[in-house]
Amino acid sequence: MKQLKVVGGLRAGMANATWPFATLKATKDKLVLKAFMIGKFSFSKEDIISIEPFYDIPIIGRGIKINHKVIQYKEKIIFWSFKNPNEIINDIMLLGFLDNT
Repeated sequence: MKQLKVVGGLRAGMANATWPFATLKATKDKLVLKAFMIGKFSFSKEDIISIEPFYDIPIIGRGIKINHKVIQYKEKIIFWSFKNPNEIINDIMLLGFLDNT
């Protein structure tokens, strides 16, 4: 099974893990974010409303914002990476994860 893995940072609500203490893993059926000291966030296709590029500070403050329906998770979940946010979203789409959004 094809899988995407990206190392980065993660913000969930006010909690923040800087690079390289977070990972994004995606397959056709699941997207999982893990961050040291913050925890694990696992999403099925049905949990995702959309995934969009997010920019805060040029070059070092760019990532993807996960818009989701999981009530137990913080509303604001952002995965930071040095990789272009549009490339990450495209790579997730190529896996087939965003087929239903």
